[in-house]
Formats: sequence, C-alpha cells, structure tokens
Amino acid sequence: MQCTMRFLFFMAISSAIGWAGPILLYGGLGGHSNGDSINDGALATVDQGTGAVSIVGHPAGLARISGLAFDVGGSLWAATQPGGGFPPPPGPTGASHLLLLNPGNGGIVTDVGLIMAGATAISIADLAVQPGTNILYGIRGPNDQLGGQGLLYTINKATGAATLVGNTGDFFGSIAFAPNGTLYMSSADLDFNTGNLINIGLRTLNPATAGSLSFVPTSDFFGAFGIRPTDGVLFGGNGDFSQLFTINSATGAETLVGNTGRNFVGDLAFQPIPEPATISMFSGGTLAIAALRRMRRLTRVA
Repeated sequence: MQCTMRFLFFMAISSAIGWAGPILLYGGLGGHSNGDSINDGALATVDQGTGAVSIVGHPAGLARISGLAFDVGGSLWAATQPGGGFPPPPGPTGASHLLLLNPGNGGIVTDVGLIMAGATAISIADLAVQPGTNILYGIRGPNDQLGGQGLLYTINKATGAATLVGNTGDFFGSIAFAPNGTLYMSSADLDFNTGNLINIGLRTLNPATAGSLSFVPTSDFFGAFGIRPTDGVLFGGNGDFSQLFTINSATGAETLVGNTGRNFVGDLAFQPIPEPATISMFSGGTLAIAALRRMRRLTRVA
C-alpha cells in the first residue's frame, strides 16, 4: 500500500508540473570476448525509442556487467561476471563482484568485493532495488556452477553479503521492480538434452519469499530487464540477438524498439525519479498542493 501511494503521489505531482524527464536508460554490456561483440564490460545509455547504444565509459578491468540498478538516492550498483564462453550454457565460470559505479563516466567508485552467500562466493545474474525500502535484490545465475541458479537474495550494499529470500524455481532469471513495488522476473529453464530454453515467460514474485504470483509466456527470455519509473513500461533486451523490446505485463506481448548492434546489453536500469519531497521543495509548495488534490482523485478512481 505504501509503495502504491508513493507511486500515485509521483504520478499526481508529475501531472501537476508536466513532468517530461529525461529519465535515462542505462545498460551494462556483456559480450563473448571473442570479437562477436564490442565494448564488452562497458557502461552505456540505451535510446528508449531506437535501441541505439552510447558508451558512457568502461570500468577498469571489467569483461561483463550482468546486473545494474540505481537506488533511490541515485547510486548506481553493478554486478560483474568474468569474460569468455558463449551463454547460455556453459558461459563464463566465476563469482560476481558488487561495484558502485559513477553514472557520469562509468568509473568504479567502490569495489565492495565478492558477493557472498555465507562463505560461498556466488554469481549474480541481475540486480534490482525495491521502491520504498531501498533494499538491493539479486537473482543468482548458473555461472558459478554450484547449483544455486534461480535463488533470490537481498544484498548488503556495504559488504556484499547475500541473504537468501527464496527459490524462484527457474534456471535463468532477470528481475526488476515496478514503481508500485511489484517484483517482475523474466524467466526461463534449460532443456539439458537440447541446450534450448524452455518455459520462457514473465513472472511476478513475492519479494518476501520469491514465490511465483503470476506467469505469462513470452517469445524471448530477457537477460536485460528494466522498468521505466515514470509510467511502469517494461523493457527487455535479448542480449546476443541485439534486440530491445517493450513488454506488455498482462499478456507478455513484445513490441520491438530497435537494435543495439554489436553491443550485447547484459542488463538495463533506469535513472531514479526525483523524490516527491525534492520536487515539492522546488515547487514552493503550490504544485505539491495541486498534486495532492490530483492524488486524491486518482485514489478515488483506483
């Protein structure tokens, strides 16, 4: 309820001030390290109308960015994976570091260290920050080859310590929170006999247990996944196929946005929207009052 009211407040005040952004879409790039892809391990922005990729910078020494998420204060967190391989599978083998990046130039502000579940260093396929709580979540991938794929964790941003939330039951997963607090996951399983992806779809998860609340099939698994905070539109990238889509959350239908070229986008993250308190401070109070009136009308309609 708190997340829903916060989202309604933002929508109300956005209407009052004619909010038009820009809310940038960032991408963390992966790649094969064999010439198939370019700019492996770089931080980029992705055009939301065309899919075109613009390089922001290349964090020193990175081969892949597998997870990317802004917290509500504007800090940009990233999870890494080693280079090489050709996923899925087998993909690169190794554990993830948690990094704090500079969104202006891609530089590493802090290398927190390996992401650890107890005494085990684990591979994180994606990151997401929960609205309202500012808690960092991570979904575990198969790249550590320790059998923990599909496990959902919360991650301590100061230490990299991962606390288990639960098991999603899927082999591949990418996660993102909607502005109203709904946790979505692009999911897929692996047919070990053929190497093909099966059970591909879009889930909503209980962020307290990782239990599946709903499922709709999709044509693609989106290794890169993000949700625009201004209107809740879902964006997904299919990595090696270099395509960016918007996704209908109710039906799973995909609409092609464009092509990312030889830049293989490993994850997507939108800049955070300004906090309502910040907006109202600059408005001098008048727009906040108008927004509150608007929010009451939205609440009654809802």
